Amino acid sequence: MSTIYTTNNCKRSQLILCSRSACFTTNEAQKRETDRLPAMVAITVPISVDAIPLVKCAHAAAAAVPSVDLSAPGAAAAVADACRGVGFFKATNHGVPAALTDALEARAAAFFALPHKDKLEASARPLGYGSKSIGCNGDVGWLEYILLSVGSGSVAAASLPPSLRAALEEYTDAVREVGARVLELMADGLGIAEERRGELRRMVVAPAGDKGGPDELVRVNHYPPCPCPLAAGQRGVTGFGEHTDPQIISVLRSNRTGGLQIMLPEGRWVPVAPDPDSLFINVGDSLQVLTNGRFRSVKHRVVAPAEGQQSRLSVIYFGGPAPTQRIAPLPELMREGEQSLYREFTWAEYKKAAYKSRLGDHRLGPFELPAAVTQEATKADHHCSSNAVQPPAPAPPHVARVH
Repeated sequence: MSTIYTTNNCKRSQLILCSRSACFTTNEAQKRETDRLPAMVAITVPISVDAIPLVKCAHAAAAAVPSVDLSAPGAAAAVADACRGVGFFKATNHGVPAALTDALEARAAAFFALPHKDKLEASARPLGYGSKSIGCNGDVGWLEYILLSVGSGSVAAASLPPSLRAALEEYTDAVREVGARVLELMADGLGIAEERRGELRRMVVAPAGDKGGPDELVRVNHYPPCPCPLAAGQRGVTGFGEHTDPQIISVLRSNRTGGLQIMLPEGRWVPVAPDPDSLFINVGDSLQVLTNGRFRSVKHRVVAPAEGQQSRLSVIYFGGPAPTQRIAPLPELMREGEQSLYREFTWAEYKKAAYKSRLGDHRLGPFELPAAVTQEATKADHHCSSNAVQPPAPAPPHVARVH
């Protein structure tokens, strides 16, 4: 998930510390670094393991995740098919250099291995470094993170080590271009006329000199092994609770430790096998609206590593539009007589509503028009669907069991 406001009016992006979470990476060259990571003092306070939600069906049955070679001639059709059917796919031949991701992994691992007090220097609530608490509404998970807003300014004072910040800036530049290229493929796969295929891209990549640029975020998540005794093979500890991303597109890369799961349309949770050489693309809520429901915003979650496993590190780039951008179905997609499933809103309006909600809430619900509500009522989640329990206020951090 995300936060905060950005401009992107320089060729090389700058990163501003933000709140909430992201995802990171580890590689062969970095394994020596992650092998020696402590159990993370930050993760042991102030919330006990008992307060972290448990995940039933943590070892969900495997299913094929769509994989798309972005350099292949049929990439546009394959991307559109994956976004219609699942809202998620693995992107290969994406063009981000391995040397760049390796360097970022090593520097991120070194940061999370620092003593807790040193990491807190990169915290400036509601910005920067955090652990366990996800947002302001009671959601918690077994993780620590940094959330960065991409903009034209420099990183706020008392911030990240310069080497990590530089690696993140370089990585963000590369992954932003991947996201923009994927959005063009999506437009092509949707049948949008060639002269209009850049419309989605322009929402997340500002023209040079544009001072009212997109709302971009980078999130770095670290999930240490959780020392929590569990029934054999039955449950796991929630690293990051189930949710959809509110932006247009998310681009994720992780190390070799698994834990990410997505929900298929029929409501079944399936694991996503990690692949450090690939990127994973999520359709966000805003893109679901822009396509009038043709593309699906995928619900996903992370199960924390069990004791004895390697830490999970992941990095996510969130491509969101400018705060004033109107979000409504693209006119060139609408067939004659087709009605919008959503009322029009700005990105600023939707983001404000999203951050007042819990992770597992159906955030698009208040923006759906009656036809969409009727359509959603016919769908039921049967397999491992979530069951959030809202405690009365005041209350300790929220504990929800995921069935």
